[in-house]
Amino acid sequence: MQGTGRHAPGAKRTARAVGACALASALIGLVTAGACGGDPPIDPDAAELPPDAGSMPDAPDIIYPACREVEDPVATIVALPALHAGDLDGAGADMTSPTGCDVVDAPFGIATAGVDAVYRVDGLVPGTTYVVRLSSASDLGFYVVTGCSTSTGPAGNECMLFVDATVDGAEVGTFEAPALGGGGDEVPVYLVVDYYATGAPPYGDFTLELYERECETSGECGGAEPVCRDGRCAGCASDFDCDSPLLPLCDVDTAACVGGYAACTGDDAAREQGDDGPAGATPLASGVPVTGAICDNPAAERDFFRFTVDTPGEHWRVELDWPSFVDLDVIVFSAAGDELGLSYYEHPERIDLTYLPAGDYYVGIDFFGAGTTTTSVPYEVTATRLGTGACDGPADCAQTYRNQIFRGDCVAGACEPIDGLGQRTPGQRCDSDSDCTPDANCASFFFTSDADTRMVCGSYCDVDADCAGLGDDFVCTTYLVENFCVQKCTEDDHCPTLPNTTPTTLPWLRLDCQLTTGRCLPP
Repeated sequence: MQGTGRHAPGAKRTARAVGACALASALIGLVTAGACGGDPPIDPDAAELPPDAGSMPDAPDIIYPACREVEDPVATIVALPALHAGDLDGAGADMTSPTGCDVVDAPFGIATAGVDAVYRVDGLVPGTTYVVRLSSASDLGFYVVTGCSTSTGPAGNECMLFVDATVDGAEVGTFEAPALGGGGDEVPVYLVVDYYATGAPPYGDFTLELYERECETSGECGGAEPVCRDGRCAGCASDFDCDSPLLPLCDVDTAACVGGYAACTGDDAAREQGDDGPAGATPLASGVPVTGAICDNPAAERDFFRFTVDTPGEHWRVELDWPSFVDLDVIVFSAAGDELGLSYYEHPERIDLTYLPAGDYYVGIDFFGAGTTTTSVPYEVTATRLGTGACDGPADCAQTYRNQIFRGDCVAGACEPIDGLGQRTPGQRCDSDSDCTPDANCASFFFTSDADTRMVCGSYCDVDADCAGLGDDFVCTTYLVENFCVQKCTEDDHCPTLPNTTPTTLPWLRLDCQLTTGRCLPP
């Protein structure tokens, strides 16, 4: 599924390049998930394990082949905070990721069948919350386990955390260190870095961080580090935290605001660096076209524009046109950096946004390309106010869905994201997984019709009978790796889209509705 969180600016670029397979991996039949063989390499620098490391609680004398990496990890982490530069090149792939973990953050499903690296962690304080942060140019994920006791790898009751939430950027998750064992011994903890697909990733190197959580919200931070970023106070977490046009970008490594890029030739020199982030966005007056130019060097190059909604409930149209046959994209963000609308594959691109709350909105322009082109492409962007009309309820918020992401709460005439705070139970309306209780998942698929009644929290399931408690109109998704209950589809527009995969019919690649069963099937 797609709507569990909002991506930071630029998330789509790598998503389209390598994340299409990650999205497809959630669909059974498009990517086969299963462990592949191969012995792990012998690392002469790996720390020596204590004699009891990796013992199997249920069968202490059995070491399954899939568990040999637990017996011989890449290294043992003994001091925190820890920062480790690792590499999956040449690694083995014996272990299959567990299902049934205590916490799962994997909107595209659990499908880690590729190479992996195992790290043992000692010295954790029971009951203390720790943060794992994994960075890589490839689409990697990780899981945290306390052992490995099955022929395929760790069992579900040995898994505390599984994270494979994004197709680019850092994977971040938290877990609580387990209590001491029955004999007062420390329970071993293992971090497993894994590639989602069978085989090796295109880029094997990664950075793994482990540290004690310092903050949960930015309200716990201040001074020069006012933002809570991945459990630590920092200067910024995204470009939307940077308020100076001279320093418009948030550096992902230092979490500090830095200057923009200046590698494009033929761009507007007055705007070239400042408009790389929202802080330097060029204002747009309603209906007045503004010209610009953009290149693809570096790949993160963006141009930002801004328009203002004065009255709650306004409707706006954003259009992007350009003369050449390169691929330009447009994304509209809220002032907080949440994605509100996307247009990737059309020419010209267009996004219609309805019932907007008052405030500033940002238009991001992206040159999507496989290389790093320095020659700028001219374009014209227009934001037009179409009128005002206060919403009466969630149905109004769901009416326009072609390129607009559903915001499911009608508040004072404007549609806003639902703030369910993880309290909404199966059957209740949602627009992201964070709205639902841990035993449920939100059917927050992008660009689907009737979202006001169909985007509800659904309990996890294996077969349709598991959904009986929600009513006869619910079926179990059989096209995802981790399935949950959804309402039966009656038209194709009820089915999920795959925004990062090139469509055969514009604007999005969409699953097909099988009317006889109410199921959505891969195209």
